[in-house]
Amino acid sequence: MNDIVQTVLKHGYPTLFAALFAHQLGLPVPGPLFLLAAGALAAAGKLGLPAVLVLAIIASILGDWPWYEAGRRDGDRVLHFIHRLAPDPDAHDRRAKETFARYGPPILLIAKFVPGLDAVTPPLAGTSRTSRLRFLTVDAVGCSLYSGVYAGLGFVFSHDLERAAAYAGRAGTVLAGLALAGLLLYTVRRYRLTHEFRLVRITRSEPTGSGKTLANH
Repeated sequence: MNDIVQTVLKHGYPTLFAALFAHQLGLPVPGPLFLLAAGALAAAGKLGLPAVLVLAIIASILGDWPWYEAGRRDGDRVLHFIHRLAPDPDAHDRRAKETFARYGPPILLIAKFVPGLDAVTPPLAGTSRTSRLRFLTVDAVGCSLYSGVYAGLGFVFSHDLERAAAYAGRAGTVLAGLALAGLLLYTVRRYRLTHEFRLVRITRSEPTGSGKTLANH
């Protein structure tokens, strides 16, 4: 962790931007640890917290964008490429599709806190033909939440980054669980409202149809 802090301290904002961009592209770079380090340096007055957050959000969105476009263009082949090293790539592809189908684009809000889900949600958004505007909007909110949580923990626990890293994992898990529960409740509620609306329409249309039948007789 100290090595990452020293790297960000020495090279500043470009290193943070490059690390988060590479992390979102899928390269083995510990993006959350760079955010923790940047938050700690912001607390020490070495970096500006607003600049850290803005750069982190932009880098994360730009890292997600190529995967979204790849999903729009190549569909299932992109998912299979991501899961190519898994024991059962087809099963992983199917599970990812089912998860995205259940929650839709709002799952981008918490995907970065769930290992594995982060990698597949941008291409799945492209495969599902989510509009570019909607993808960018939801992804920007998700990136803001992700950047704020990790940089904020680094800022608050700047004198004990090892503890911050432990809290980051727990906070991400709890936040993801709460958000998934919220999305599930929203999905169920929306389904019920849609179902009730259809029943109301059917009920209202029945008397009209019966009247016309009687008039014809």
